Amino acid sequence: MAEISFSLGDLFEQAFGYKTQAFEPEFQQVQGVRAPYRTQQGSLGSPYYSSDALGKEYYMPVTIKYPDNSQTNLQTNSSGNSPGILKIWELPYPVVSISSRKTIIETPVTERRGTVKELINIQDYEIAIKGFIITKANEFPENDVTTLRNIYEQNAALSIQCPLTDIFLLRPDRSGSDQVVIKELKFHEVSGIKNVRPYELQLLSDAPFNLTAIS
Repeated sequence: MAEISFSLGDLFEQAFGYKTQAFEPEFQQVQGVRAPYRTQQGSLGSPYYSSDALGKEYYMPVTIKYPDNSQTNLQTNSSGNSPGILKIWELPYPVVSISSRKTIIETPVTERRGTVKELINIQDYEIAIKGFIITKANEFPENDVTTLRNIYEQNAALSIQCPLTDIFLLRPDRSGSDQVVIKELKFHEVSGIKNVRPYELQLLSDAPFNLTAIS
């Protein structure tokens, strides 16, 4: 069987429209015989490194914890509810970016330049994850595409673990919550390769709130 070869960097540009060095990083040469020590995990506990399905190490893994609500895996607690067994899935080949905006009211003031700015709040963090689902065999990655669809269809907040997202989510003012909701899922096309499927997730941070009833 002929070997299939492709560049993830080229596929990323083809699928998402811009180049990234996430799959082809440039490292500065280090002088000395012994390999330098590297930090294995972030200060909040998430690992910096993992291995993909092909056994190749990659940087900045993203893990999502979600309930498996299939009929064969439901478990009933003492209250009679069936929350499902929590499952953990590492997103394949993820590239993560985070953005946020502030809500600011700008009020013009007469006889002076500029405006008076009143900061209302900081909006949710928007997390974009782009990557590839890849199988070893030259076949469509149906199982992993189905898993990602099942994760997207969860109508509840999910837990996410990543050294980058931990910095923005695991904060005292968020009660240390790593929860997000998935806002959008896209599967992009890629020509000429059937065992690779680009995907894109848009997520929003979801901090817990305690509401007090006023009578």
